Amino acid sequence: MKPIVSVVIPTYNVQDYIGQALRSALDQTIQDIELIVVDDASTDKTVQIIKTIKDPRIQLTISKKNSGPSHSRNVAIQNAQGEWIALLDGDDWWEKNRLERMLKMAMLHQADIVADDIQNYVEGEKNPWNETHLGKLKRSFHKWNPSAVDVVEYDLGPLKPLFRRDYLKQNGLSYQEEITYGEDFVLLLECLLYGANMIITSEPLYVRRAWANSLTAHRQRSTECLIQLTQSLLTKLKAKDHEYLLIEKCPEVIQALENRLKRQTDSYLYHQLTEPFKKGNALQAACQMLGLMVRKPRSMVIMAEKVPAIFDYRVLRHLRRPNEIVDEIMVHGIQDDIERCIEGPTIHLIDSEVEVQKP
Repeated sequence: MKPIVSVVIPTYNVQDYIGQALRSALDQTIQDIELIVVDDASTDKTVQIIKTIKDPRIQLTISKKNSGPSHSRNVAIQNAQGEWIALLDGDDWWEKNRLERMLKMAMLHQADIVADDIQNYVEGEKNPWNETHLGKLKRSFHKWNPSAVDVVEYDLGPLKPLFRRDYLKQNGLSYQEEITYGEDFVLLLECLLYGANMIITSEPLYVRRAWANSLTAHRQRSTECLIQLTQSLLTKLKAKDHEYLLIEKCPEVIQALENRLKRQTDSYLYHQLTEPFKKGNALQAACQMLGLMVRKPRSMVIMAEKVPAIFDYRVLRHLRRPNEIVDEIMVHGIQDDIERCIEGPTIHLIDSEVEVQKP
């Protein structure tokens, strides 16, 4: 009998975290699942730890050479038997009822894709429980049937959706292995351009782990990659080098991508302004900042726009107790399937109480 869900888990050197990731999947309230783990030539004890977990639902494939997470996910999806494909990175974990909650949502709305919010957990920080991914929008977004434009405008790429396997197969969709950063965004955008019915719930049932000491260096490099990716997508859509079903939506998507490119370029410029200060030589950093502002006047506007956010994060956030930070990003007390409207564009929300499991 085929499982309901195939859990796709790419791993690479996650010996300290893979046990928690696997256990969070195996302990789901829905047990009719398979775990397809594809190890990308780890050099630590990741594989040995996986082998110690004796559960027949785990399938382990070991790659002989490192080919990247997109390749590992594609291998797992090709071998999947479940009706649904669920994504779990080897250093992240799920809330215990995640699959049950999301499958109910998918069946209720006949979705091809169902996603939840992501809770960010930063190792090495005094207050590790950061705001949720969608919480960064500073307003409620969780919308029925987000469009391809929404994927771009609201940066839905980092979400970890469940995909109906037949939908991916019938449309020939998979991860583009040549993309080194942002492959999740491209796959989700392609699904919506092919007409997928996607549902989002406000519940943060997926916990993503990050490291405080690597966020800064990673941010600038990732922004460079995303700029290149956005430019590539714009070139492809403008040249009509595609076969997307929703071709009439491309003008709106192109405009959204152009807006995204501007935001990414501004972000990259901002980090060029601020990174020198983190290296300790304030006088040299100030000189570099002034030089950049002279060469690129827009940098002054960007810096002025960032001041309130910097004050909020660097000062106000650390004056609050850790529990207050968690509380303000969690949604409480409303049963699922209740819709409520908020001021502004019509946005449908699904709120419910969530208890986050701490490591």
